[in-house]
Order: sequence, then structure tokens, then C-alpha cells
Amino acid sequence: MDQTKQGAKPSKALLIAAAVVIIALLAVIVILIKRPSLADISDDNVPKIGYDTGATVVLDEASLQAAVDEAMKNAKEGNVALLYENNAYSKDGKNFSCYIANDKTNLYDMYLTIYTDAALEDQVYLSGLVPPGSGFEQITLDRALEKGDHRVYVAVTQVDTDKETGEQVLKNQVVHTIEFHVEQ
Repeated sequence: MDQTKQGAKPSKALLIAAAVVIIALLAVIVILIKRPSLADISDDNVPKIGYDTGATVVLDEASLQAAVDEAMKNAKEGNVALLYENNAYSKDGKNFSCYIANDKTNLYDMYLTIYTDAALEDQVYLSGLVPPGSGFEQITLDRALEKGDHRVYVAVTQVDTDKETGEQVLKNQVVHTIEFHVEQ
């Protein structure tokens, strides 16, 4: 009887191992089928501004801990927090009453670039560096917008100064939308 039980254990383990391999293969096939190809991606849905926090493959516990430590360090460096009112107003299409500020909780200076299009090609404003806790209640565009309502795209870029080289380096970048209204 002992020989029968010992003979059954390896085949049960073999069945479990085979099931795990089959499930893993099915998961890989599903992922490959659902993944878009490069032909499916058009220029319209490729972001023009952004940043990649990176991806890490972890193969052991030490690598996992290193990835977690790096994520915690990045979280301590802060996010991009922009304080703003969603509407800005103008009588002439060039000078706007608004509220846009670099949140005091941010760790870095930032600058704003305002575009009239989602492709971020038609720039109408570029600010200087704005320290945390500072901002604008008035801005003057490079050129006037036509009368009516306009959705503008505000690219917020955080900047830090490299301590070794003294050069400014980009830290983070995000895009917000604000409604600009020109009186008719």
C-alpha cells in the first residue's frame, strides 16, 4: 500500500504543475491578443507632453524592496499641484483675469505654457519661473484670442536646479485645461 501512495503523489504534483503551465500560457496568449499593435496607435492618441515614471521587473525580494524604496523616494519629492480657477475672463482677448498658482506644498519652481489646441502646438503664453506659493491673478497672452469661449491647455512644468552642475532640470510635467472667456 505504501508503494501505491508514493506513486500517486508524483502524478498529482505533475498534474498541478501541468495545470499551472497551461494557465500561464493562456494568460500570455490573452495579453498578446489584447495588446494594441503599433499600427493601431495614431498620432491623435499619443500624448505630446508627459513623463514616464518607469517600470521595473522584479525577480526577487531584494529587487522588490529596491523598487518600493525608489517609489517612496519619488513620492516624497512631491507631485505637481496647481491651484487654479477653471475660468479666466478678458474684455480684449489678450489680458485675462485669472487665478493660477504653484501650490505652496510643491517642492519645485514651475513654469506655465498655455496652448489653444490639444496637440500643444499653438502656444499663446509662456511664463517665467513661479516659486511654490506664488502665482498669477492676471496674464497677458502673446496674441489675442477671438471673442467667445476657448478651452486652453496649460502645461505645467516643474524645474529643479542640479546641485552639481547648476543647470536646471525638468522634474515633472502635466497638462490642465482652463476655460478662457472673451467678452462679445
